[in-house]
Amino acid sequence: MGKDREKQDTPKEVTFGILLGWESAPAGERIALKLQSTDKVVTSASDVHEFRYFLTKEQAVLLGNHLYTLAGQTAPTRKKRGLIEKLMGG
Repeated sequence: MGKDREKQDTPKEVTFGILLGWESAPAGERIALKLQSTDKVVTSASDVHEFRYFLTKEQAVLLGNHLYTLAGQTAPTRKKRGLIEKLMGG
C-alpha cells in the first residue's frame, strides 16, 4: 500500500508560463477562450502554447470580476444611454 499511496498523493505536474495573449468569442450559450503562453523566450512558433477553454457566461463574469479584484480595480459600470441613443436604437 505504501507505493500506491505515494502515487495517489503525488500532485499532477504543474507548469508555469507567461501569458502572451488571449482571444474570446461567443460560442452559443458559452464563451470560447483561447490563451497563449510560453515558458521561455519565444524564438519560434513552437515556443507558444495554446490552451482552449469553454466557459459558461457565469464563469466568464466570475473570472473577470475576480481578476479585477486581484488587480485592485473595479469593473466598469455601464453608463445609461442618452435620449438620442435610445431613439436611434444604440
